[in-house]
Amino acid sequence: MVLMRCARMLFDVSLNRDVVTWNAVLNGYVKCGDVGSAKKLFDEMPERNAVSWSVMINGYVKVGCFKEALEIFNEMQRSGVRPNHAGIVGALSACGSLGALDQGKWIHAYVDRSKMELDTVLGTALIDMYAKCGSVEAACRVFEDMSRRDVYAFTSLISGLSNHGDSVMAVELLKRMGDEGIKPNEVTFICILSACARVGLVDEGLRVFESMNDVYGIKPEVEHYGCLVDLLGRAGLLEQAKDVVRDMPMEPDIYVLGALLNACRVHGDADLGNEMVEGLVSRSLDHSGVHVLLSNIYASANQWDRVERVRKGMVEKDVKKVPGCSLIKEGNVEKE
Repeated sequence: MVLMRCARMLFDVSLNRDVVTWNAVLNGYVKCGDVGSAKKLFDEMPERNAVSWSVMINGYVKVGCFKEALEIFNEMQRSGVRPNHAGIVGALSACGSLGALDQGKWIHAYVDRSKMELDTVLGTALIDMYAKCGSVEAACRVFEDMSRRDVYAFTSLISGLSNHGDSVMAVELLKRMGDEGIKPNEVTFICILSACARVGLVDEGLRVFESMNDVYGIKPEVEHYGCLVDLLGRAGLLEQAKDVVRDMPMEPDIYVLGALLNACRVHGDADLGNEMVEGLVSRSLDHSGVHVLLSNIYASANQWDRVERVRKGMVEKDVKKVPGCSLIKEGNVEKE
């Protein structure tokens, strides 16, 4: 931000400020995460081009202000400026995050009408938007329409298929990546392992995990071990899952231990569940969800004295259960 302040001082004393200069300062604010200052400067601009608008769209997306990003995109349309490639990609990202399928479809139609090239960046943005909005068939069509696909396009579709229950096809896409000469990355394997866990493809998941290092030279990280523990835990292979946690080359985090703890709840292994909680407590990771899970494990096993002890311990430690809430969309309005 110190350099940005210097840049702004130089900009303010400049006597020859064209749209490129304005855009440079605008982009500087966005890269620093100062979207408020960027918007203030944007409103002062005497002239805006497609770059100006796309910088603001992507700036809002970067800080999670997806609704504001689409408002800027719509305002750009009303101003008569044609969106460029970066603006389209940013708007699609906002649509996916908001579940705004209708607007996403409109943008896709605009891409087709404008005969914009469906390159890997734009194609992946469309796949991601459709998948996040629940239209997996449309995501698959975009994927097949792409003249060239990279690891990001494959990973985006694999994630979408996995999240919407088509885990078998997600796993098949990993094989197709090999056929097309595309090397998966770390995120690809997280998506594939999650897909295997969802439908109980234990042997396939174990094979995929082993192939990470043996075939692709990718060293598994803690997230991959978490997926493996989840895979084994969901299948009821608690001892194998416990062995994975014990033999990990790094310290297990809350997600790894939480996956095993949740498996204990599902399969009613109260003793192992208690062991996992003790491990979480020793790492100061015993948040409210952990205690609630342990309480549920004991309740499932009809060990009500232990349930009472867990709940008394929560009171003594002032651990409060965070109330759940849900978000629905009615028309264009989000409501809790």
